[in-house]
Amino acid sequence: MPSDQPINPVRFAEALKDLPSESLALKVAELRNSIAHLDYSNAELKPYAEGRAPTLEQQGGPAQPDQDCIDAIAENEAVITRMQERIELIRKEVEGRGLSWREFQGKPDEEEVEDATAAGSSSSSNAAGAGNLTNGVNGHATNGEAEHPAWQDGTFQTGTLAQLSLEDRELLRQLESRLPPENDEDEEGGMHL
Repeated sequence: MPSDQPINPVRFAEALKDLPSESLALKVAELRNSIAHLDYSNAELKPYAEGRAPTLEQQGGPAQPDQDCIDAIAENEAVITRMQERIELIRKEVEGRGLSWREFQGKPDEEEVEDATAAGSSSSSNAAGAGNLTNGVNGHATNGEAEHPAWQDGTFQTGTLAQLSLEDRELLRQLESRLPPENDEDEEGGMHL
């Protein structure tokens, strides 16, 4: 029988033991992405919760703190805390396996940074492409404001196809060549799989 309650920390830690390290890394990225979205949501709700912006029901009148927004922020904070605890459980499992937690944080080891620096122009062209990645919606912060810190951890990135390496562009070209032209419609108007 499914439950609306999240898995308790003891069962979560036990389940981690059976997962390969790649799955642990994906789980960390998933949790961080969820935290980023909840942080963003809280930042969006905060003006309404503090009474600095009027809700739809308050339009035309003075802004007052909205209890629904206050409750949503509190619930999000509880979920964020639970997710951070899960990340900590994963960290303990990773380190218990003798693996580097630094790799799970998306930070290269010092040796890798030195190797990349020594590699020369090929790595500098990749670094230049990575430098063009931006966080936010379509690469822009909303209303010209500075981007919210929730998007600064790199879990949400946008870019352009021009930033693809030659190898990736060739793969994209091959994929596109396999797709039927958009104006080539089936007589029956459907799609056959």
